[in-house]
Amino acid sequence: MAVSEQTILDALHQVSAERWHEVLHFLDTLKNDVRPILTGADMAKSELVGMWADRDDIGDSREYARRLRREAETRQGPTDAAGH
Repeated sequence: MAVSEQTILDALHQVSAERWHEVLHFLDTLKNDVRPILTGADMAKSELVGMWADRDDIGDSREYARRLRREAETRQGPTDAAGH
């Protein structure tokens, strides 16, 4: 399918104005496709490490992560704007 500027504009007009900030954010990620390479030290300083520490509903965090990955791998349905 050929994509023209008009095709993009037509699709944008179908998105509610309240969500246009999400569209702009997504377009910015496309424009600035330079992603920094994170080191282990960067990850250790991030908010990701320990994010499940205070959760008492998860149980074994490794098993929980495995279950989430399995579910994501078998998930079916519509994809988001990024194709996920």
